[in-house]
Amino acid sequence: MAPAAKADPRAGSRTVFSWKGKCSVMTAKLAVLLGIVQGLTEFLPVSSSGHLVLVQTFLGGSNPEADYMLFDVLLHFGTLVSVFIAFWGDIRELIIEFFGWVSSGFKLEGHAYRRFIVMVLITIVPMFPVLLVKDQLDALFSNTMFVGCALLVTAVVLLLSERAPRLHKDAANASWLDALLVGCAQAVAVVPGISRSGSTICAGLFRGFSRDFAVRFAFIMSLPVVFGANLLEVGDALAQAESTGIPLHLYAIGIFASMVSGLLAIRLIRLVTNKGHFRPFVIYCGLVGVLSIVATLAQSLAAGA
Repeated sequence: MAPAAKADPRAGSRTVFSWKGKCSVMTAKLAVLLGIVQGLTEFLPVSSSGHLVLVQTFLGGSNPEADYMLFDVLLHFGTLVSVFIAFWGDIRELIIEFFGWVSSGFKLEGHAYRRFIVMVLITIVPMFPVLLVKDQLDALFSNTMFVGCALLVTAVVLLLSERAPRLHKDAANASWLDALLVGCAQAVAVVPGISRSGSTICAGLFRGFSRDFAVRFAFIMSLPVVFGANLLEVGDALAQAESTGIPLHLYAIGIFASMVSGLLAIRLIRLVTNKGHFRPFVIYCGLVGVLSIVATLAQSLAAGA
């Protein structure tokens, strides 16, 4: 059931939304909080979508994606900016080499960044079949048992990545099959509970990518997919924005918070990956997964009593 809007004279031009009896008003503090949560969970291997499902179900809190659709879209753009900042050296070279690639008649020989471009394009291919099962995927966002199990899968994948071969593949010698398989990992990660960053980084490690390249490739390959997905929502988000009346400065605050927290998360994930283990995230995802499964079972027993 969609959240119902309520008028509140104390809120000025802002709108108060009710979700399961609780209200939330877009304030500067909430904008900062949502920006930080977006930036951290988007990039750390803990599944931002899985956490959203669990918070909505068990805590009965407001639904930022439904209540503040434009705000949510802009937060994602804030995290995209953080990727551009963190990997600008690579992105600049990719832009330069793209024009050189086109002007040379799409020749790849001896150009690592041109191969990088092709690899990124290949990773997009597995996303198209996902569109065919969109309705089935949407149903998973109300299934906390599935989310709990998916978080356990994320924990196992992160743990197994510690045994990945320590090879040194990069854009110069990775195969097209390597790129396709990492793209498949990204496609699987559309389900709640499977971490996109965790699955793509680990897939790269399993395929023999160097630890540095696995992180760089995982984040840069996400740019076209995340940008495209959010671009599709802009129309609906702008239509909804007219009714929320959120001041422009709150959008700016949220974007800045998501960008800064995103940069911190990227720095942390690069550090953890270079050290060779994701043990803190393994423990975290495992605990949250088990707790969500137990809570779901307890909820079902209580409902049947």
